[in-house]
Amino acid sequence: MKSWLLLHLTTACVGLAQASRSISFEVASVKPAPRDSGAPSFVRGGPGTSDPEHLAYERQSLAKLICNAYGIDFDQLSGPDWLLTERYSVIAKVPPGTTKEDVKLMWQDLLSERFHLRSRMIKKDFEVYELSVAKGGPKLHKSGEGPAKQEAGFPVPDQGDRWGISLVPPRTNRLSFRDYSMAELANQLRWFFANKVGAEAAALGRVIDRTGLAGHYDFTLEFAGWRGPGGAFPPPLPDGQVDTAPFLFDALRGQLGLMLTEKKAPLDVLVIDHVDRIPTDN
Repeated sequence: MKSWLLLHLTTACVGLAQASRSISFEVASVKPAPRDSGAPSFVRGGPGTSDPEHLAYERQSLAKLICNAYGIDFDQLSGPDWLLTERYSVIAKVPPGTTKEDVKLMWQDLLSERFHLRSRMIKKDFEVYELSVAKGGPKLHKSGEGPAKQEAGFPVPDQGDRWGISLVPPRTNRLSFRDYSMAELANQLRWFFANKVGAEAAALGRVIDRTGLAGHYDFTLEFAGWRGPGGAFPPPLPDGQVDTAPFLFDALRGQLGLMLTEKKAPLDVLVIDHVDRIPTDN
């Protein structure tokens, strides 16, 4: 009996130690970067890219690093103003087989070690759109259940890509999605224009998946209004022309059996209690 209890306690302690152990980048270089040098800023590599074992964040704000680490938007971060203005360059080696979720934990470990970040989460109400299933059910083709139908006039995603877009005059979006989850669709929708075009156009903003649909799907979507070059507003219609595609809300309901509802929802806000402006030496 004592032997069994000792074994049980030992196993539990080992499991607890493994669960509490942080995971970190194999090697990481963190350096302050000049704010006004004119050098380019970019993010490259990491899981899901063509270079999964190397990660480079060049001239990024500390706010960007923190938001990536905790999976939040800038308006879900509460801290000093310099988080948005000070720039840093981070080059890291990622262990083979690391997932995107693992990388978030690695960022958290790096921020704690190099910037001595201490923080806490609180809840705050935000204006959101909820993506849910409309009356009549979804109109989606589950990935892997036979080949996805290629709709005439819709783009074929490039090799290695999971979605493609084409713009049809005067202002119609045509999109093809492959192997997409509803959470990924919700994230993509936030950048699309709502049911207004021209000078009143605005991107949806935060969209939360409330469909309850698991798995991945292949589908197309066509709607009026697009994000032009540089994120420009949809152009006004030429005289005498009308939109041949529905606006986004109607397109989602009619083509995919989904709906968007504007609501308030409590979301996490990360409150910074302490963070160093200058990171510790590499």
